[in-house]
Amino acid sequence: MDDTDLVQTGIGLLASVYRLRQNLQGDSDEAGSSGYPELLEGALDFTVSADSAVPPEYATEVQDVVKQAVDELARRQEAVLRGLLLGFVKIVEAYEQDQPGPDVLLLLQQLSLEVAVE
Repeated sequence: MDDTDLVQTGIGLLASVYRLRQNLQGDSDEAGSSGYPELLEGALDFTVSADSAVPPEYATEVQDVVKQAVDELARRQEAVLRGLLLGFVKIVEAYEQDQPGPDVLLLLQQLSLEVAVE
């Protein structure tokens, strides 16, 4: 995935969280989940090849260290993403209290389209 696709995935996550919130509050006839796992499919997949001259006797140790580092980065990224999504929900709630009826999903869709043409 290129950067544009990843940014659009992030925007899609916001829309999914918003839809899920609406469904849980009973504002919608739709049932279902957030779509979170489906949106992330492929977004976080990547491969790394180590073409460096690592002696074969150290290859397993190097792979273990790299895996630990990647796992820790993924854990931290997931925590930050969770925080962003929770923050988004709180901002939407505050916005809707002051100005009922905003079309948040339309705004997110427009933003995704703007990102695609940049």
